[in-house]
Amino acid sequence: MSPLNLGFIISILISLNPILSLSNSDPLTQQKLDQVLSLPGQTFNVNFAHYAGYVTVNQDNGRALFYWLAEATEDPASKPLVLWLSGGPGCSSIGLGMAEEMGPFHVNKDGKSVYFNPYSWNTEANLLFVDSPVGVGYSYSNTSSDIWTNGDKRTAEDSLQFLLNWLERFPEYKGRDFYLTGESYAAIVRYNKANTGSPINIKGYMVGNALTDDYHDQVGLFQFMWDVGMISDQTYKKLNELCVKESLMYTSRECEQITDIAYEEMGNIDINSIFTPTCTGSVVTKRLLRKWHRVGHIGQSYDPCTKQYSTAYFNLPEVQNALHAFHFNSSNAWETCSNLTYWLDAPTSVLDVYQELISSGLRIWMFSGDTDAEIPTAATRYSINALNLTTISPWRAWYEDGQVGGWTQEYEGLTFVTVRGAGHEVPLHKPKQALSLLKSFLAGTSMAPFEQVIESKTDSASQQKLDQVTNLPGQTFNVDFTHYAGYVTVNQDNGRALFYWLTEATEDPASKPLVLWLNGGPGCSSIAFGMAEEVGPFHVNKDGKSVYFNPYSWNTVANLLFLDSPAGVGYSYSNTSSDIRSNGDKRTAEDALQFLLNWLERFPEYKGRDFYLTGESYAGHYVPQLSQAIVRYNKANTGSPINIKGYMVGNALTDDYSDHVGLFQFMWAAGMISDQTYKKSNELCDKESFIHPSPECEQITDIAYDEMGDIDPYSIFTPTCTGSGIKKRLLRKWHRVGHIGQSYDPCTEQHSIAYFNLPEVQNALHAFHFNSSNTWRCCRDVLARFSYIRARRLSRTYKFGTAGDTDAVIPTASTRYSIDALNLTTISPWRAWYEDGQVGGWTQKYEGLTFVTVRGAGHEVPLHKPKQALSLLKSFLAGTSMAQFEPVIESKTDSASQDVNSF
Repeated sequence: MSPLNLGFIISILISLNPILSLSNSDPLTQQKLDQVLSLPGQTFNVNFAHYAGYVTVNQDNGRALFYWLAEATEDPASKPLVLWLSGGPGCSSIGLGMAEEMGPFHVNKDGKSVYFNPYSWNTEANLLFVDSPVGVGYSYSNTSSDIWTNGDKRTAEDSLQFLLNWLERFPEYKGRDFYLTGESYAAIVRYNKANTGSPINIKGYMVGNALTDDYHDQVGLFQFMWDVGMISDQTYKKLNELCVKESLMYTSRECEQITDIAYEEMGNIDINSIFTPTCTGSVVTKRLLRKWHRVGHIGQSYDPCTKQYSTAYFNLPEVQNALHAFHFNSSNAWETCSNLTYWLDAPTSVLDVYQELISSGLRIWMFSGDTDAEIPTAATRYSINALNLTTISPWRAWYEDGQVGGWTQEYEGLTFVTVRGAGHEVPLHKPKQALSLLKSFLAGTSMAPFEQVIESKTDSASQQKLDQVTNLPGQTFNVDFTHYAGYVTVNQDNGRALFYWLTEATEDPASKPLVLWLNGGPGCSSIAFGMAEEVGPFHVNKDGKSVYFNPYSWNTVANLLFLDSPAGVGYSYSNTSSDIRSNGDKRTAEDALQFLLNWLERFPEYKGRDFYLTGESYAGHYVPQLSQAIVRYNKANTGSPINIKGYMVGNALTDDYSDHVGLFQFMWAAGMISDQTYKKSNELCDKESFIHPSPECEQITDIAYDEMGDIDPYSIFTPTCTGSGIKKRLLRKWHRVGHIGQSYDPCTEQHSIAYFNLPEVQNALHAFHFNSSNTWRCCRDVLARFSYIRARRLSRTYKFGTAGDTDAVIPTASTRYSIDALNLTTISPWRAWYEDGQVGGWTQKYEGLTFVTVRGAGHEVPLHKPKQALSLLKSFLAGTSMAQFEPVIESKTDSASQDVNSF
């Protein structure tokens, strides 16, 4: 559903003539005739009455609007009346609001039956849907020219006339508390002022992802598209140059052209919900997808093709008869969204209307799903900021079931709420949170705050043999590869030794390259993260006593080496305690290089093998610095055994200034922090060290994380581990989310801690030298005296940068700023790449560097998107571009669909 009509009609209604004619038909008889007794394909009983039919709004032209009323499930006489209007312009409130968002009846995949939505808004209110204007859904006119002369002004006039006439048919709702949702109207306020005893007792309105002000909506939209990594730098610049001063509905040819380029770069994604699949079998074109948002069912398996089922259902004659739909003069074809080619009037801003209605005392709420790229959260924030309202309650997180539901701020006369992880149709993606939103709105209370939820020295060949791992405790499956684990000493004098785990390739390991994985922190174990929940073959089960097999392990395409670095991290140790307190970038790189040289003596078969480095987060320092050390070593030592070919880093700390700017911008654009905190963060932290900030920067950072609430900043749309005792400050450093291929579990860290502390596991892995600590941790605090240096550019190595785009620690925007600072020449422009016919993310190739984003992934890309991460590795190792769109999905559709869906 496009929001193009959201808010426009507010301003038009102010100028309406308040004297409108009423219908003279027998209203009470008509109410009885409108009652819907049962729906075709309804196999369940409901405990509420519902009515559907037509209300004439213009007798001369024969214009009539179709409605559907679902009365409240309990005590409807005491409940308010809530009107829902979908946007477009041209989309049916029946097709969207009733059938896939907040209505009680949702359409099944068969297109012939319905199921019950337990989060329907009629559990809290009497819920009225109206198809508006004429020509939309079942609404019609006997005068064909009406369809070609729709616009905001007449839509508002007809909607007001509908309400007045409808209240004559349902007099029990006269004077009832009345709220508008979806799109909002101001005419009622003016009508009530001019007509004492008006039957419309309007109390307030609530709009979601609403078009409000063309300038601010476009500035916010383009910023969000760039921040998330969907468009190129050049397109972002051109959009701001050509479009920000344009009308969203009536754009210039130049603006349309650059907008088309932007959507080509974005690829075949659903812009109304950027992290969910598209309907690959649909015949809907990309241009219409930019207006029509169709995603899956509440309470059922995700299905992006709902529109097709609704189209089939609402075109059934028996459904139309049950709903008393299709007057004999109306069209016989029902569509979810009608293409209203002509729209006579649409103002570029309704901010002036908000100012007037705020002063009238109405309750006004705006909400925003933060994965919408049609009217994103940033757009709404810019519009609200333009109102210059006084803050009553500062920016903070709100909660649902102990998890952050989104963020909220209360102003004088307006409340703003974001819904975390929701797209343009918030009630579809987050039905429970949307129902909580309605409850708070109707009650005039704030969104819920946090509620605590209670939950020895041998020769190399001999040592290699000794390091072989024959079986892991709790391993109930066989593997077709050999793996080794143990220690390599890197400093004899101090007794520093680093722990490694090698899993050889599943097929033909002798021909496969060697890939080193390093986790960041600094202080986090590559065994805990890389092996146990990301790219390794062994992942820990919930019982903390067993492991399961990861089918997307990177050792399916390479020999995979994990290293706990520096000393003091994971199983790595030093016999000199001061070593643990004097870690830093320089020594970490030196020790890692020494590890590789010594390890290759133990595994000489890997000498000269193609070698690649990979890692994430603070490994954005480790990986390039170690690569630099290897390059320098190779220059000084002919015949070096380390045949480095390139490196790849994900969501990598790269440049403190760029990382800070991108981080604060993303946090604000995604709606997680307040305007004030955004401003202060830039003022106090931009020029600070990322891991050694000033007290002032730390203070504003703490405020930012308090505003964000108890979310996982490493994956902002996934639940946190509510039973964990880990403090928020550590959660900012330690990312614990669930298993690949199993039900989501945000408490993986606890399972790994239990498993890797088992004596039998340590024995199997030849871990814990007698001088090392006896307590294994996923992450250790090594920051006290950790010194670090900036990475420098390297030559003659193949570099890949990756970014999961739901990470709020090193977000995509941060990496983009860092790459832009390199001023590299573009070889291949920004475009979408694909996995299984769906957009996997976006990519751009520069001279010497390739950048890839992974759609819907957090900080640990291989955890959230394991299949896409494996494709990423394959392309990196092969030196090939990420896959372009493959029409393989289209072959599954019929030939007629195939023709339309060709790109």
